[in-house]
Amino acid sequence: MSRVKLELCEQTLKECYGDIVATIGMYLLQNKTTPLNMIVQRTKMDPKQVRQALCSLIQQNIVSFYRSTSGFVEYTALPDAVLWRLRYPKYIHCAKTLFGDAAELLVEELLLQGRCTLGEAVTKTVKKLNESLAASGSSVPEISHSLIRDKASNLVRARLLRRCEDVIKDKDGKVVSMTEIVHPELLFDPPRGHDFAETVSGSKRSAAQNSEIPLKRIKLETGDAASTMESEAERGPSYWCVNVHQFHHHFRDQAIIAAVARIIDQKASEVMRTMLRLSETKTIPTDPSSADLSFTEIYNAIPKDKIMTRNVVDQYLKCLSQNCCDFVTKAVEALSISEIETVVLERFGSKALRMYRVLLAEKQVEQKQVEEKAMLPPKEAKELLYKMFAENFVTLTELSKAPDHAPARTFYFFNVNLLQVSRMILEKCYKAAANVMIRRQKCILENKRLLDKQERVEAIISSLDAESAAAQKEEIEQMVTPSERKQLKKVEDASKMLETSELLLDHTIFILETYISYTLKPLPLSKK
Repeated sequence: MSRVKLELCEQTLKECYGDIVATIGMYLLQNKTTPLNMIVQRTKMDPKQVRQALCSLIQQNIVSFYRSTSGFVEYTALPDAVLWRLRYPKYIHCAKTLFGDAAELLVEELLLQGRCTLGEAVTKTVKKLNESLAASGSSVPEISHSLIRDKASNLVRARLLRRCEDVIKDKDGKVVSMTEIVHPELLFDPPRGHDFAETVSGSKRSAAQNSEIPLKRIKLETGDAASTMESEAERGPSYWCVNVHQFHHHFRDQAIIAAVARIIDQKASEVMRTMLRLSETKTIPTDPSSADLSFTEIYNAIPKDKIMTRNVVDQYLKCLSQNCCDFVTKAVEALSISEIETVVLERFGSKALRMYRVLLAEKQVEQKQVEEKAMLPPKEAKELLYKMFAENFVTLTELSKAPDHAPARTFYFFNVNLLQVSRMILEKCYKAAANVMIRRQKCILENKRLLDKQERVEAIISSLDAESAAAQKEEIEQMVTPSERKQLKKVEDASKMLETSELLLDHTIFILETYISYTLKPLPLSKK
């Protein structure tokens, strides 16, 4: 992992969890797998603080642990899990767009908790919704638990929520490891009655209380299925978390649909949307291709209001398959190129972008050919070309006629190494995101006294609103002077601008990371 990515992880951990947790998290990120005693010795922190920090990181799905062959429990931090916190607003907004306000609050609660029981998440969501209805004075009846439970089940079916990995205990009942995922489908097993229990009591719970299957039936069952049902019921409700990979899958699909609409037309994007929706739960989110679908399956799934005949659908499918083979992979590459071109435009100008597009289209081009095809004066073209070459946006390949590589007998071809440029810009995005977070924290720290004063004034005003004391309310509002209000407005605008920049940077990071992960496929294992 690069230094700038570590810096971004450090800033994210400090902002979200404080200095102690950030110290432990950074040590694990830098040292991979480490036992508890080693963490305490190297960080020179109190063992109790280290344990609490590790518990927080495990709770937030940032750290995993397992028992090594030497018998020690070792801890490992996941850097991507730290950076995914930057996308929490996107996850919440996506859940609201797809499934409504209740789903938004459910996903928000699970993201804040890291992992918890569905019963706890449902109860808190119901409470928040009913409090919101009461505050607004709406005549809508109170939200029931059953409605939110159904919403949670829908999120599980859409694979936006999943079960957490179970833990392994030793003979003394001490947790020593997390279970390995052998069958991923089991993580999306629909929630049962006992999954919605709020708390797990210390005593054994009867199967009749926690399972939807009658106790008499369980006693009559034989084999592994019956024992599994009974053991699940005795164990109580399992823990659940947000499946961020499925959200990333959805973001990728939306970007591909937008690309199809831009390249072909709106109807083609509807065909692509249908195909991606059908394969959404049949495909592993990290796969570069979708599931196989038949023509009848695609045609029947297209919304009727789109008014597309079988012939029209067939033509669009042929267009997508003939002109855009491996569309998922190519679309991700096109999105990455679009992000790179935006950077080139901002950094070098429109003329340099014209030259860059020539290099992308022609692959290997001599300097004179770049000048001619970009229709630029030789002096200006040479200056821009070598400027991009100096900053590693363009690479140079030498092809010599003779073994001595004399310049007079050597051809020089300019080209673009997309993977190299994507990595370079990704590192710059990491650095920029870390700088934005530092700048935002500094802005808040410099105006902390003023922000605290505004918070106190707003708290007093809200209490006076409840008491209907209009005269006192005006006096309290005057405690904040006009100059202070002007400064508060400036701080608010700066914070909004920095938060927007952070979201835009994260979007670029997501596109580039997706392209790199699709390009760098793991090598097949050699057969011995």
